[in-house]
Amino acid sequence: GSIFNITAIAINRYCYICHSLHYDRLYSLRNTCCYLGLTWLLTAIATVPNFFVGSLQYDPRIYSCTFAQTVSSYYTISVVVIHFLIPLLVVSYCYMRIWVLVIQVKHRVKPEQGTKLKPSDVRNFLTMFMVFVLFAVCWAPLNLIGLAVAINPVKVAPNIPEWLFVTSYFMAYFNS
Repeated sequence: GSIFNITAIAINRYCYICHSLHYDRLYSLRNTCCYLGLTWLLTAIATVPNFFVGSLQYDPRIYSCTFAQTVSSYYTISVVVIHFLIPLLVVSYCYMRIWVLVIQVKHRVKPEQGTKLKPSDVRNFLTMFMVFVLFAVCWAPLNLIGLAVAINPVKVAPNIPEWLFVTSYFMAYFNS
């Protein structure tokens, strides 16, 4: 749910700052409610395949029931791509475009002229960008371990030190 929400916020900020003329139409009250519903529907749907693949298992290393990376290589790769890499690319694109626009406006506008971007818009952008960066940093180790395990489970899985997995697992949840 976190990554889908962060992605939705990045798309919203991108539309607000880079496509401000269309923002009110894109994000009317009705549309915003639909976007929120879609975000949480995708979150709920994303959990369903776990029950068919059998990837939710008790892991004694973390004393918790969690996603087992070794159950299916294809499924683990799909999870990493759909739940981490694609959202990472979408959010990166949105914030990159926002950052480019902010720099262009800063250099193009003379100090005595007003800008379309308010300081609060830039501050909100930077805050959400930092949330995204911290999320990515916290979740990257666990996702990279999952990807490595999925690519070569026989060689990689037994060679991952328990401390590294446990640290990456708790790091992922520390982002909250």
